[in-house]
Amino acid sequence: MYAKILAALFFSLFILSGCVPKIDKALPISEGSVRSDLEKSIVEFDDKKLVKEWWRGYGDPQLDKIIDETLAKAPALKSIEARYAQANSIIESVQSRNLPHISANASVLRERFSENHIFPPPLGGGSYNQYQNALALDYDFDFWNKRSSHISAAVNGALAQRATIEATRLSLSSAICETYLSWNTDEKKLGVLTAMEQTNREELRIVEKQYRLGLIDAVAINDKKSSRLQIEQRTEALKRSIEGKKEAICVLGGFLPSYTQTLRAPRINDAFVLPLPKEVMLNLIAHRPDVAVAKYTALSKSHTIEETKAEFYPNISLSGLIGFTSFNWSKFLDHSSFTPSAGIALSLPLLDWGERKAHLQNSVSDYNASVYEYNGAVIKAANEVVVLLKQSKYLESQRQLHEGEMDAKKANMVITHKQLLQGFSTKLPYLAAEKIVFEGEIETLSLIEAKSSLQIALIKALGGGYTDQEDTNASR
Repeated sequence: MYAKILAALFFSLFILSGCVPKIDKALPISEGSVRSDLEKSIVEFDDKKLVKEWWRGYGDPQLDKIIDETLAKAPALKSIEARYAQANSIIESVQSRNLPHISANASVLRERFSENHIFPPPLGGGSYNQYQNALALDYDFDFWNKRSSHISAAVNGALAQRATIEATRLSLSSAICETYLSWNTDEKKLGVLTAMEQTNREELRIVEKQYRLGLIDAVAINDKKSSRLQIEQRTEALKRSIEGKKEAICVLGGFLPSYTQTLRAPRINDAFVLPLPKEVMLNLIAHRPDVAVAKYTALSKSHTIEETKAEFYPNISLSGLIGFTSFNWSKFLDHSSFTPSAGIALSLPLLDWGERKAHLQNSVSDYNASVYEYNGAVIKAANEVVVLLKQSKYLESQRQLHEGEMDAKKANMVITHKQLLQGFSTKLPYLAAEKIVFEGEIETLSLIEAKSSLQIALIKALGGGYTDQEDTNASR
């Protein structure tokens, strides 16, 4: 008899094992192909390491303080950290299902039994207290790794949240740093405009003197006044820009508006040079937190497919109960009131009109979508690095050309100054040449700002010192 039951069971398992439909899973892009493509595109590397707190290389304690406070308190970051804590709680909840669940209950029930039911007198027609307590045990076997797949999906989901934290940290620190460096450039431009305004005032004094002597008409005076007003407008625009950047820092860092009153002008070390470590370049996927988010999400969806597959196979559940039931309190815990029970249940998925198949297809489609998102993130990351490096080279060429232009402008200023000292000309040509040099210095600062912006964009593109091994260690 038992042999027939076992044979029937194994036959059912054999038949049902072939019921899982064929699925078409998308393939993630190969890390080797990305590395090979980057090797063709990038030829210059450094032996230096890109540290995680890269912004400290700019040597400004105030910038360090702003970013440190942002990473410690920013609401945008705290909300993601709360989701990560939630994801870890889900893992613990899922893992708890690997052990038998035990529950205890006790009750006292006052009941009148019907005179016209199965209970004869004196029970029928009487009212009695019924005392019960029980210890119950439930356990579902996991022959097809449904629970372990669920746990793996939850773990990778938590890793995705952990990588999201790092991606947000990098996004906030890079945005604040870029804004701060732009503020630093604006402050330097203000200094140049102040010097330019002084030159313009000197020009105005000279032409006013010439006008009083009848050597020129009022047109020259109006031109100098117009030039002064233009400088003042540019100064006010820069001041407005600086206030906007201070506000942007407060918004990004999660600071109240009064925080701007504590900020002083930046003191940036312009000698900072971004390292381009070969290890980061050729292992870009492991160093980009946004790519890690996509990777762990795809892995989570992959384990969900395995969990869904388990629904096509039969499973066994065990249950047990140890308790006491009595109408008499004095005999409540007596051996005669002992009511043990045990059971085994076998679930055989037979016909569900395509529900499981649709569920599986939904999981596969969800996984495929996440793989395509991962591939897109990898391609975007690789292109960002290559494009930013090319833009940096073009910007460096532009800077060198601008240096040549500045050398010519400064040479003209020197010539006009010599002519002034030798009495061959008035001071106006020299002041005009000086203003041209000031304009060139403002262009130089604009190029420096562009370089800083590209530099930070490249730091972000390289992952800002992140490695996905940190997330794996944190989850352990």
